[in-house]
Amino acid sequence: MKAVRIPRGTCRLFGAIKALGTLKRCAILVHGPKGCVYHINYILGMRGDRPSQVYSTCLDEHDVIFGAEDRLREAIEELDTTGSYDLIAVLSCCASSIIGEDVTSVAREARTRARVIGIEAGGFEGDFRQGHSETLRSLVDELTVAHGSIVLRSVNLLGVLRSGPDLRELVSLLGRMGVSIIAVLTAGASRFEIERMSSAALNVVLCESSGKEAAELLREKYGTPFLIVELPIGAGATRQFCNSVQDALGISKGAEGLDCPALPPIPPRRIALIGGPTRAVAFTRFLQELGIEPALIVLDFDLGTEERLRGMVQCEILVEPDQNLIVEKLREKKVDLILGGMLERPVAAMLGIGFFDMMHGSQKTVGEEGMRTLIRVLQESK
Repeated sequence: MKAVRIPRGTCRLFGAIKALGTLKRCAILVHGPKGCVYHINYILGMRGDRPSQVYSTCLDEHDVIFGAEDRLREAIEELDTTGSYDLIAVLSCCASSIIGEDVTSVAREARTRARVIGIEAGGFEGDFRQGHSETLRSLVDELTVAHGSIVLRSVNLLGVLRSGPDLRELVSLLGRMGVSIIAVLTAGASRFEIERMSSAALNVVLCESSGKEAAELLREKYGTPFLIVELPIGAGATRQFCNSVQDALGISKGAEGLDCPALPPIPPRRIALIGGPTRAVAFTRFLQELGIEPALIVLDFDLGTEERLRGMVQCEILVEPDQNLIVEKLREKKVDLILGGMLERPVAAMLGIGFFDMMHGSQKTVGEEGMRTLIRVLQESK
């Protein structure tokens, strides 16, 4: 289709800014027109993310014709003197990539107190998934250093891009197993925590599309093994998560002290899951644990997830559909509850059906407390 109404995905620059946005004492400088920064920061705010320290060199027509690497260097050095940053991440975008601006070289040459790294994030060169993945890999490549010893029973969490209730629950769950966290890539992490990532005994990848490349690089550089796990949503997945981490670290079973509630009866529901593959798989398993088959699954993108889901469910699965088709299918399937994200909230309101944001970190969904929250939503949401 030539004219797509509200595409399900966005650009590589968005993914890079999202991945960097919750790092502590980090300034993000986009070498491009001011509109790129304004609109991405606006969208992230609507999604419930913390407003980021995002700056722009505000390229104009003159810069696009004659180049602006000198302006970029001056902007980096100005940020370093006017802000208390440990890290300055310099990103290209569509405009600066097209005219061949070398942000990585300028980042290396700038004279600063803060560490400066350049990341190619031209939107025409990839999408937001690549922006997530390549940015996490770049942070590992640029910042991590070798440590002489490994901290026993310690992990890095990879592919966690939002702080909030789910991350706090993960930290609590691991703590009850006696497992410490060296760094989270990237939610709430500092430059210095990322530098120490090589001292972890295990890397735990919670989102394969964003965290696997970084985990592979950590294994290549430091020999650190990694696990790719499903999000611990529901009793079964939570136990599996704990067992996998314990096995990998050589911890005896049962140390986590799980106290998952008994599964209560849930009224018949017609549920649509709309979002990224990681949560679509995890929520499908959780609903099946409760005896509920989704009425519809919509994936923002597919990295082999569609085939995996088709082995789990009989319902219709759509991949990156047009918004009109989503609305049509919600009506056709008589859906009464959407588990989705920002784009689905107004659709649910328009159709007069229930809505729960499973995508943007505002709700607790993992572990014991997350299970209680989700059961309450399934019982009460109208």
